[in-house]
Amino acid sequence: MKSKSLFVCTMLLVPALAFAAGKNSASVQIDQPVTVAGTQIAPGQYHLTWEGNGPDVTVTFLEGKKTVATAPAKLINTPGSEQAIETFTTPDKTLLLKAVDLNKLTIQFQTPDSAAGN
Repeated sequence: MKSKSLFVCTMLLVPALAFAAGKNSASVQIDQPVTVAGTQIAPGQYHLTWEGNGPDVTVTFLEGKKTVATAPAKLINTPGSEQAIETFTTPDKTLLLKAVDLNKLTIQFQTPDSAAGN
């Protein structure tokens, strides 16, 4: 059984963050352990950077100067300004990071439910 969770978290944004602006980074607070691309990320403050052309990017999660995870993702321009972390709970109760919603931008990660088109 699939269970989806959306929890709003405190997020600090790099000034002038925008897809077209070239500021390919953001700071996020993750409030519970999540898994992205097979790597579990502990709760804490992380700096995200992304590289790539177009919507397909590679996102790096940094804790200080230490890389804790790297994952493929898609950038999606969104009209909203709600800042949140979207998660997906697997049948074995693993909490997967589905997306990071920023101001007018969503970083969407591959999860089993997004692969199925749900």
